[in-house]
Amino acid sequence: MRLTASEGLYGEEAIQGTDFRFHCETLFSRSSLHRFEIGLHRHSAFLQILYIFGGEGDALLDGRVEPIRPPVAIIVPPGFEHGFRFSRDIGGVIVTMLPGALPASVQALLLRNFQQPVLVPLLDFAEKDCLRSGFERISAEYEARETGRDAMIEGQLATVVTLLVRAARPLLETSGEGLAEQRFERLLSLIARHIREPQKAGFYAGKLGVSETHLNRLVRSVSGLSLQRLIAKRQIEIAQQELIFTVSSVQMIAEGLGFADPAYFNRFFKRETGMTPRAWRLAEQRKMGDSGARQVPLQTSILASSR
Repeated sequence: MRLTASEGLYGEEAIQGTDFRFHCETLFSRSSLHRFEIGLHRHSAFLQILYIFGGEGDALLDGRVEPIRPPVAIIVPPGFEHGFRFSRDIGGVIVTMLPGALPASVQALLLRNFQQPVLVPLLDFAEKDCLRSGFERISAEYEARETGRDAMIEGQLATVVTLLVRAARPLLETSGEGLAEQRFERLLSLIARHIREPQKAGFYAGKLGVSETHLNRLVRSVSGLSLQRLIAKRQIEIAQQELIFTVSSVQMIAEGLGFADPAYFNRFFKRETGMTPRAWRLAEQRKMGDSGARQVPLQTSILASSR
């Protein structure tokens, strides 16, 4: 199969309209137009979920081939190549969606659990009937176009995504999820090691043995932040520790974190916390004084001792 990039549904140039959120159709209706073979392609922005209850075939997912033996679900996140060969009696639906247009709870479930394409067998899943009902309701609501259709579909998507996470749990626990957590922990160690001179994404990706795209996807799925925001968050956490537990001046703390200009550090800290470093330190000292907390010996510098 030849790989093609797509900004629309397979076989179409692009999704029309700026208000696109999701699309639902039967697998038969789309694949029958292409002799039941969906060529290798990828979507830069769309996530797709296939629910297959009849027929058979093969799924080509990010370089690997997996047999389709219903009932199964297939989740394909944005950016991954995929293609399918279906039998002529294929039965099922495909839901295409923009993850960012979904409720935050659904987004979090998808990003946290489905970082790469996965085929989920459903034959032994205890709630497979509920899952099928959910997809049938999504399909019916999409076709009916009644009042409140989007709200109904969002509710059903929340249900089916939750059920898919439960169904995929044994698979995730023995495959990429543990690896993702390990890589994220290694990333945090690298960020701490280079906290004085934060590196670009390519540096961290190279150290972890992944692409920049994969690294960014990993960081966002585990933490909900971009890499840049994750580094900034860690810098603020260290600065706050210094402000509370050491006698270091704000200028010393700024220098320890690699900020040559204390004024810029002040602006950075205020942007992240809403207060200047000095005001934040005084506020925390008042809190501790009021509660009688913290009889901790003050250090010279946490940053200095960690170098």
